[in-house]
Amino acid sequence: MRQEEFERAVLRLWTTTRVPLTRANLLAVTEAPRAKLEGWMSSLVQDGIAELDSDEEGEMLWRVRGAERAKTGPRTVGEIHAWDRLNREVGTAPSTPAYARVEARLVDRPEAVGDEKSLVASGVLSFVFGPFGWLYAAPLKESIPAIAAMTVLAALLPAALFLPLFSASLPVFAVAGVGYAHAYNRSGRRTPLLERLAARALPPGGPRR
Repeated sequence: MRQEEFERAVLRLWTTTRVPLTRANLLAVTEAPRAKLEGWMSSLVQDGIAELDSDEEGEMLWRVRGAERAKTGPRTVGEIHAWDRLNREVGTAPSTPAYARVEARLVDRPEAVGDEKSLVASGVLSFVFGPFGWLYAAPLKESIPAIAAMTVLAALLPAALFLPLFSASLPVFAVAGVGYAHAYNRSGRRTPLLERLAARALPPGGPRR
């Protein structure tokens, strides 16, 4: 890996994930040479791109200046590596990190991920990305409003309130993601689930007035 490639990987890691930029995490994700990593990070600090910091436990880590940290996305190296195991499910190319390839593929070409949906892939994507993961198997008329609602909440609520709320809802997104994939495999098409749940919740004959 060259220094320029390493710097791009660090910026991508900061803007698309919530993984702390510790020495161990950077080594695991970027696969940069151990002897060069600290020197390359020092260059970013000297150039004003990054700054050295520490977490609550006193462990050294870096932060990128002038770029907003992602509010959603993988939180651990293990979640990033999970995308490598999903590559065969979504048919992504090996030119960029897996976690970035999966998200780009889902957003840009939601219909081009195969004729059958993986329950595991749909559940994992929905657990990590929330309603963005629904783009894998859910109809757009249900995934897009959910994404829009989450985006509005992220903009209106302070991070200290939004992040716990988002984290608590991830299991629900994951269960729904599995349900969407199951429904897709049974019908051969993207099948609405929220619409059906709403219809079941209403009394016979529609809402009363």
